[in-house]
Amino acid sequence: MPSKKWFDPNPDRLWHDWRRLCEVIGERRAGTEGERRAADTIARQFEQIGTKTHIETFPCTALHSASVRTRVHREGRWIDVPANPIVGAPGTPGRGWHEGEMVWLAMPEDLPKLRRHSLKGRIAMIFGPMPTEPAQHRRLMAAGPLAAVQIDERLPFDWLKNDGCYPYWVRRYGMCPFITVRYHDAWRWRQEGLTRMRLAVDVEQSQGESCNVIAELPGARPDDRVIVLGAHHDTQCNNVGADDNASGVVLLLELARLLEPRRRRRTLRFVTFGTEEQLSVGSAAYVRAHRRQLKQIGMMLNFDSISSPLGHTGVSIAAGATAETFILRSLRRGGLYFQQEQPGTPFTDQFSFTAAGVPTVDFWRGNTAGGRWQHHSVHDNLDNVSAEPVCDIVRAVAPLIQDLAAMSRPPFQSNTNRRLAEQLRKLTRDLYGVRA
Repeated sequence: MPSKKWFDPNPDRLWHDWRRLCEVIGERRAGTEGERRAADTIARQFEQIGTKTHIETFPCTALHSASVRTRVHREGRWIDVPANPIVGAPGTPGRGWHEGEMVWLAMPEDLPKLRRHSLKGRIAMIFGPMPTEPAQHRRLMAAGPLAAVQIDERLPFDWLKNDGCYPYWVRRYGMCPFITVRYHDAWRWRQEGLTRMRLAVDVEQSQGESCNVIAELPGARPDDRVIVLGAHHDTQCNNVGADDNASGVVLLLELARLLEPRRRRRTLRFVTFGTEEQLSVGSAAYVRAHRRQLKQIGMMLNFDSISSPLGHTGVSIAAGATAETFILRSLRRGGLYFQQEQPGTPFTDQFSFTAAGVPTVDFWRGNTAGGRWQHHSVHDNLDNVSAEPVCDIVRAVAPLIQDLAAMSRPPFQSNTNRRLAEQLRKLTRDLYGVRA
């Protein structure tokens, strides 16, 4: 039997942390008591490990309650169907039913069909992604739909997903009531030629307060550039987020335990972010709050949804060529098998760091061609996660972090790809209204 190395994780500790987040606390929506309890629990865990820990707060949209009543007209009668609201979108005016014609749109190719007020009093049935560019969203809103319904092509299943909209777009461009329905329900409606829907969306949301938990293992040279390790602790509605993203949080806690006794030159900073599920609001708030100190960050490594029993581990690196080569070689020496993807996705917490010029590495694990089958649903629970892939990432990442923390001249190089840099600047302007 091979001897145990210092960077070998303890699966029992992972499961203990997982159960505390997902069974004791449960759902951790941004700005709610569940998120506050999770942040306090995570902070105490880091403090017990030996870190210097504090919590920073920032504003968010807090969803207090939501109900959706939806009916379709089939064969002369109204049939109740399940639906979920998109967090951040408004409810329908009043408390009564709103009825409209169902207009089917495949996105984004059907956008040119839309004209100003062409959807007035009608319900947009959107197959595919929600608009991902401001021009698309503005065109949809200008068409004036009574409401919009998303049918997520990534999730062709008989259960509901939960999702959110971009807070900046809601503030600047407006938003109609927006809901999601089950893929197979929409499939049948379209095939049967159904044309009428009634819905009543009642949401209570307000400006709330979310938080980032920040824990540090100090290095011998506090003026040297630090290494940031990140994951988000919040969830979408109606699920405990065992994979997305309690898996990243339990990995950070285990890394802190393994790295705490090691001697190091540089400080290690562990951050669990709030409000990731509303387009990485927490990590963007962190970058804005610490903009003057960003040059002190040598590298940021992010971990999000990394525990699928079956799946493909993905890694994307936004850094200079020398840094990328060093990281890839280290991960391969650590026995991690992965697919390398292009950087630049705005939907995870490393994005704001990358856009600000910090070298970043992002880790995730998908299990379908479209992402993860349990995505934002009741199936994202402890029955559908595994400690094994988390342990594999820990074994590969811990030596990499320790090497970077101990080196006098580590390869901390920002991205030098001009095309990617321009893409990041555009996304930052479009999605956050911030010039990078």
